[in-house]
Amino acid sequence: MSNIKFFYLLSFLAVGLLCITSCGKDDDDDHDDNTITITIEEPVDGENIEIANCAEVRIHVDFVASDENHEVEVVLHPEGDVNDKIIDHDAHSHDQTINFEQEVDLCSYPVGTCFHLEVSACVDHDCAEKATVEAEFCLQ
Repeated sequence: MSNIKFFYLLSFLAVGLLCITSCGKDDDDDHDDNTITITIEEPVDGENIEIANCAEVRIHVDFVASDENHEVEVVLHPEGDVNDKIIDHDAHSHDQTINFEQEVDLCSYPVGTCFHLEVSACVDHDCAEKATVEAEFCLQ
């Protein structure tokens, strides 16, 4: 019976160690000078996309951190309608570089519709500071 108690005690300690070493507040102390550069590669701000190409509009965003990324978000919606989210992507990653790429079909929207791409990244783990970039593009 004492072997079983020892096993449970050892298992409890192992789980405790995993919790202590997981992502936590102390991570911010090592990355106080973290900077995030967000680049919207496609579509560029102010771009007009031909209606003939509406079925495969490529959304490409790069997040590059000096130390590490935390939470990133990509939201695409028609201008003036934040409830019609075509893309609503959230990701938590500690990679130094995160690439987001997705093709979207915008053919259900009429010619002249403009879209708003909102991109943000948390500079620290608590997201007290955010880096943000926006772009607008239209169907023609």
